Amino acid sequence: MNKIKEWLYKYRIIIFLFLFSLIIRIAVVLLIDTPIISDFKTMYEASLELLKGTSTYKDMPYFICWGYQMGHVVYQFLLLCIINSVTFLKIVNAIITSLTVVMIYLIGKELSYQKASFIISILYSVFLFPLLLNTVLTNQLLPILLILLAIYLWIIKKKDNYWIVVIIGMLLGISNILRSETIVIIIAFTLYTIFLLLKKENIKKIMINLFLIIISYLVITSSASFILKVTNISPSGLENKNSAWKFLEGLNVKTRGQYSEDDALKFAYDNKKTKKELEKRLKKELTQYPLLFIKKTKILWLNSDLSWSLGHIENHNQLKIYEAINQIFIYIFVLLSLLSCVTILKKKYKKEQILISLILFIYFGVYLFIEVMPRYAYSLQVFEALLAIITLGYILDTKKEDKVGDYHEKNRK
Repeated sequence: MNKIKEWLYKYRIIIFLFLFSLIIRIAVVLLIDTPIISDFKTMYEASLELLKGTSTYKDMPYFICWGYQMGHVVYQFLLLCIINSVTFLKIVNAIITSLTVVMIYLIGKELSYQKASFIISILYSVFLFPLLLNTVLTNQLLPILLILLAIYLWIIKKKDNYWIVVIIGMLLGISNILRSETIVIIIAFTLYTIFLLLKKENIKKIMINLFLIIISYLVITSSASFILKVTNISPSGLENKNSAWKFLEGLNVKTRGQYSEDDALKFAYDNKKTKKELEKRLKKELTQYPLLFIKKTKILWLNSDLSWSLGHIENHNQLKIYEAINQIFIYIFVLLSLLSCVTILKKKYKKEQILISLILFIYFGVYLFIEVMPRYAYSLQVFEALLAIITLGYILDTKKEDKVGDYHEKNRK
């Protein structure tokens, strides 16, 4: 009994954060009946087909062209094998995002002070957008948790533990199977390796670490794609047969880099047509891109959109209130994350802060060119929260130093 008490006391903050986050998330899931729409409906219905043993989804251009969406389909299928219920899928979402809050706290504690990490984690746990996203069958939630776990293992690992590095690469690979955006993290790790080399750290160990991450990442993703093809679950494996599509949408001046129904009808499933159209637009609209990039930056980083979760409610005034509250959270996290640059300029940072900053910087660059919508900010906001912890920790540390300075000043007098 004493050992249990000691364990509970030792991990009391983690337990509290998880339970607090889980309770409010399950409440949201049970109280808000968000309908399944758009791509999420397509993927959910494909998961049900796998469960029933039918395979008409294989003839859909959606999965023939964008095989990479099958990772989430298989994941949902595995969950539905346990309990065939949409509510169950959403409760799993709630568990995953509660663990995400815990991971934000654990990583933040390594980057800054425990108090700052706890405050920002609590703030993030009630941030309306990620909170309400639990009601949507999105493929965004588990991948980011796996990425955070990989980053945490990187931070706490011992220098010579190459097995941990392999596990990090595997976690990133699984994340990419579920949602194909982990290449951003791989690029960030590559640039971070260059940063460490410039700091004159052990070249051999650093290069081996990067090599193991990339190899284990590629082995996992390639193996998954091969298995899906061999088992005929996905004839296209995890392949993207129209890689230019996201760029065509992202560089669409008329829609400010967002999805276009007209484009979808003409180009969505034809890579050759997409590339030709993209080349045309690049020649014709190149001078309009600076303004387009500004508009896209606002859409992705500053716009509030709760329509995926609450778009079905009839009370539009109520929705506007929620949007306004959510907007405040967005500004807080963006501002605090930007202010974290102060610690770098004053050289009061831990080297892992560079990795987190690089991830956000690369996200920023990538989304200038590919399709955007406010919903894609979910991943970005997690890393903003980590940088916000650093900013708050710096503020608390500065106040502490001021108090100590005041105390010594009084004593001198």
